[in-house]
Amino acid sequence: MVTRMLFRAVIMGPPGSGKGTVSDRIVKNFALKHLSSGDLLRTNVQNKTEIGVVAKSYIDQGQLVPDDVITRLVLQELHKINETNWLLDGFPRTVPQAVALDKAFHINSVIDLNVPFQTIKDRLTARWIHPASGRVYNTEFNPPKVPVMTD
Repeated sequence: MVTRMLFRAVIMGPPGSGKGTVSDRIVKNFALKHLSSGDLLRTNVQNKTEIGVVAKSYIDQGQLVPDDVITRLVLQELHKINETNWLLDGFPRTVPQAVALDKAFHINSVIDLNVPFQTIKDRLTARWIHPASGRVYNTEFNPPKVPVMTD
């Protein structure tokens, strides 16, 4: 009997470092399931799940969602895809999140994107997010197909 080894990776970096872009390329080339903690959080808030409602209460107050809430959300989703090779994007962000992930899963590889601050600043100031869909655009290299009106 041959056992299949699962591959689990984490991609880390500050907002605007290119985690989503790099993740898309990795997923296409290596047949991994991509799980973005930000996308997962937005979906749960939008669908008004139990965790989404709790998270939204913090977001509405301008606070960060606590580690235990984010950890529960992400680990719950990872257990659903337990028999899959995956790339985790945007989690962990703190030491308690990393400890919880390490206890739950063996991580094979960590990719840390080291991007100069000015590059991140330039990317984020040109970033637009479509509120209804969550799609991310960049006015310099990935503009929306329909021009956005600004006043």
